[in-house]
Amino acid sequence: MNFEHIELNQLEAETFGKVAETWAEKINHNSKNKSSQLRKYYDELVMWNDKVQQTDDYVGNVPFIKMMKAKVAYAKGRDLVDENFQKMFNRIIDEIEDKESLRNAKLFFEAVLDFRKALENTKTVHPQTNWR
Repeated sequence: MNFEHIELNQLEAETFGKVAETWAEKINHNSKNKSSQLRKYYDELVMWNDKVQQTDDYVGNVPFIKMMKAKVAYAKGRDLVDENFQKMFNRIIDEIEDKESLRNAKLFFEAVLDFRKALENTKTVHPQTNWR
């Protein structure tokens, strides 16, 4: 299985597991990808997901969901995120075809951020105690 392949329309056993963890590792290697910047895009995706799930209007919101790719491209152009994040994010957005795949996109992004936070915490060494 290719753990870089993101498939959100037909979930595979490791979509929210090893696939998300692999992408978390890829986007964690660059210090450009600050948690607050990534969280901004996650929060917007959650907002669109909530709106679509509540109103059942996927079609009317698709242009705004797809526009998020432009926002990430702009952030990449300003050197706020790296190419790996942009690649992952674009793939997530490209996979969204209906309200169920939108929900899966949100869950996948959440899993990536969770794994990334775990990776950040394992790198933190407390100076006085050398604890991790």
